[in-house]
Amino acid sequence: MQAPDPVETILARLMPPALSQDAQFDIDAMIDELAGSEPENVVGISSGRWQVRAVIGGGIAAAIGALIAVFPMSPTSRVAAVVPMPAASGLLLLSESDRIESMTDEGWQENPDGLAMRAIRLNAVEENSVLDEESGMVVQISEDREEILLVPISEF
Repeated sequence: MQAPDPVETILARLMPPALSQDAQFDIDAMIDELAGSEPENVVGISSGRWQVRAVIGGGIAAAIGALIAVFPMSPTSRVAAVVPMPAASGLLLLSESDRIESMTDEGWQENPDGLAMRAIRLNAVEENSVLDEESGMVVQISEDREEILLVPISEF
């Protein structure tokens, strides 16, 4: 094995020598000359791409909202809204609401027919307020559910 001093001298020979200060000043002057004078009152022009991204994002949000409005989340929510509670039970439905807590993009999935679909995982909460007519108590019933919404992909 060689001593460390000869290795350092070999490595020092591999490094190029530094430029002199005069050469460095000449190079800086040439770059400044080629760059020319600085323009005055320069204002950047917007590319307008932020508008396109905003329109695309709004369109995607509107499409998801339309899908949720047209197709109910679960068949039981449609039945619960149509069928009234029997009067003999002594319970009165005061209010009901469905809300989406969070949405997560799960990526692409393939359905059994072989079509590509975008999967969106929804965490939804269904809440009902019911009045017990005998005792006068208001009971709030809350049901959490997790659903996967498959949206067909028409363009790649």
